[in-house]
Amino acid sequence: MCERIIIEPVQDLPNIKGIGETYFEKMQEFKNLVAHTDCITGKTETYGEILQKTIRAALKMQSEGIKPNDTISICSFMTSDCLIPYYAGFFVGAISANLYPELSLEETTFLMKQVSPRMVFVAPEAVPLIKTALEDAKVDAKIVVFGETSKYLQFSDFLIPSPREHNFTPHTVRNTRETAVIVFSSGSTGIPKGACLTHYGLLGQIYNTRSLIPPGTNTLIFCNLHWISATICTVISMLNGLNRLLFPKFNAALAWEAIEKYKVHVLSVMLYPAMEMFKNGKPKDIDVSSLKHVLLGGAKMSKEQMMHFRKCLPDALILNLYGQTEVNGIITRFDSGNADDIRLMEEKPESVGKPVPGFAFKIVDLETEEILGPNQPGELLVKSDFITSGYYKMDSSHAFDSDGFFRTGDLVYYDEDHCFFIVDRIKEMLKYKTFYLYPSRIEEVFLTHPAVHACVVFGIPHEEDGDHLMGVVVLKESDVGKVSPKEIEEYVNNKVGDHQRLRAGVKIVEKIPVTVTDKLCRRKMRNFVLEGKL
Repeated sequence: MCERIIIEPVQDLPNIKGIGETYFEKMQEFKNLVAHTDCITGKTETYGEILQKTIRAALKMQSEGIKPNDTISICSFMTSDCLIPYYAGFFVGAISANLYPELSLEETTFLMKQVSPRMVFVAPEAVPLIKTALEDAKVDAKIVVFGETSKYLQFSDFLIPSPREHNFTPHTVRNTRETAVIVFSSGSTGIPKGACLTHYGLLGQIYNTRSLIPPGTNTLIFCNLHWISATICTVISMLNGLNRLLFPKFNAALAWEAIEKYKVHVLSVMLYPAMEMFKNGKPKDIDVSSLKHVLLGGAKMSKEQMMHFRKCLPDALILNLYGQTEVNGIITRFDSGNADDIRLMEEKPESVGKPVPGFAFKIVDLETEEILGPNQPGELLVKSDFITSGYYKMDSSHAFDSDGFFRTGDLVYYDEDHCFFIVDRIKEMLKYKTFYLYPSRIEEVFLTHPAVHACVVFGIPHEEDGDHLMGVVVLKESDVGKVSPKEIEEYVNNKVGDHQRLRAGVKIVEKIPVTVTDKLCRRKMRNFVLEGKL
């Protein structure tokens, strides 16, 4: 094996069963522990209580005709109610492919056509969206509403006691390499695709990384069932018996209040919501002494951003993680229980950590696919029994190289310590004449300006040159009205090479759009400019 292929050996794994069987056993094991806490109402549920609800929901699903390998969908903001059919789907052997209520009709219809669910569990506010999308997609699915309805099935009917619940056993998965859940890619560079994640892949990888959130932990994770982070969070929570704190949607002010009120030990949040939380530092009147770990991901983070987060929470370990939907979540991280990793994390604030067990990593030249060594940026490819088996009802051959390595589409490098660093998404690379441009690198320069809170850089097409860079920034509240676009443009241009200059200028906005998975959406901002909306 080439020495430039980094392999982190897999740890000993327990006997891996289907997710439904595993959840059934864990709910019984942790029956007296709190499983869910609704941060809005304060209501809690034990694992024993959610087990009873999940069995009843599973029996009702079966009575409505749901069979193993049928697809179901859940379209809701995060609540304890929406998690019950999610668990129940695994109990009956169904495959869930979940949606976000704020997707566009076009996106929702496209995804409905992809997965053709037999049953869709829907928040009341999303019923019109789902009804129209199903009609447009010509998909015949039963709609179940989390609330009162006279037209559709009510979720409350899925919680009615049944004489069969005491003898219920979950569906047995004979082949753990079968698809357990379909998770849609973020869509930050195009239409989302449904990644098929297996029982073995999800459970195996989480067994390898479950120490990231240890047992007995109050965990606040802002995620939706449409995202890979929710899938990973659910598996970790179930395997470790965690108390999962639930918010329907992200709210910075309420997040700080919840950390204090519920003594949160672990906060997991995407980079852009984190920036909103920390925009003005930590609120002075909030006690966050319980907070021990902050897990960040979803986007490339600059040194300035990491140092700001550390300054706001000096007593918490702030970990920068890297992963993708197709690789079942996190594949690089620093181990908070390893002294050497803690040292490297402090010395290299921009690093996303070291490889997790069970994966082979290689970085290849974008043109020749030659395997590159330390400090040579190229595309990251990974190979593992844990990654996606492919895209649902799509040709997936393009996603793998001839040796079976998955192409992440990320420009990455590693150093002599096997610490990894993200450069950019390859699809977001630009070109000025003969020079390749990496928007995230220019964004790092913007973030060194003391008045800049957030920024996005993208290319404006030019007939002769290819791309002209434009920067859009959000100013810190104290600097609004005090700094002009021209000042920021000159600041950046003085720090970059001629080919990286902001030839399309700088604009100041109040907010930068993100995708439904809270990732930066350069494409949307670029379209705003080209359509004259900015």
